Amino acid sequence: MHSKTWVWVGLGVVLILAVANLAILATFPPEQRHVQEPLRRVDWILPFGPGFEHPGPCESPVVVYDGTNETWQLQNATAWNQTLSLGDRYNLDPAHPEDIRYTPDIVIEGGTVSLDFFIRNLAGEDCARADLTVTTGIERLNATTGSLEGDILPGAATTLPIGDLAAGEWCEARVTADLPQPDPEEILYLTIGLTAPYTFTTPNGTPADFRRTGSVASGGDTLDPDYNRARLPRASATFIVAGKDAPESVLLPTLRAV
Repeated sequence: MHSKTWVWVGLGVVLILAVANLAILATFPPEQRHVQEPLRRVDWILPFGPGFEHPGPCESPVVVYDGTNETWQLQNATAWNQTLSLGDRYNLDPAHPEDIRYTPDIVIEGGTVSLDFFIRNLAGEDCARADLTVTTGIERLNATTGSLEGDILPGAATTLPIGDLAAGEWCEARVTADLPQPDPEEILYLTIGLTAPYTFTTPNGTPADFRRTGSVASGGDTLDPDYNRARLPRASATFIVAGKDAPESVLLPTLRAV
């Protein structure tokens, strides 16, 4: 092919690419492009529970159930109710450390277990009232291996109201849940969850809504109607509830953990 022909072919390709780019810019102008922001945590009420310190089945308090007398007893209660120092984790200003001390205060009364959760308001706004959600779930532990098996059996969700929690302040909130009744040789794994709500009420009576989308269009924040509760701050406490004749070989690692 003649050299002049190659020149005209090259110019034609350049012109085609230029026209294509102009068409793209006309369809999607820069000022209307979708800007993606990093996903951010909902920093407002941040709960804390023993499940953060003891996350696994082998590091959870053991409750022994006697079906004959229908009684539950927490093993090593003194060890599990020791005061925890949370200053390093929840200091608002590392330059000015706080002496934050929290005690679970686990108590069994009849067929229920109650304990304190640590809650801090990180919203930057005073909270007059908020309704946190309490959930429970029960799984079975394999009596031979100690591993979790089967589906989670969820309990009914309940509401835990709190009030008068100023910005930056923290408190302990009491959570109560029903204890399961395992068979004499059965071992169950109980999880008690505490989840922050979408909104709380400020002292002037207006709601503060913390449903935020991770994506921002045209430079403005928008509410996400399909906001997943899994994104909300949450905490959990876990317990092993065992029948009185459950194999000690499964429970011993748990007892050694405390």
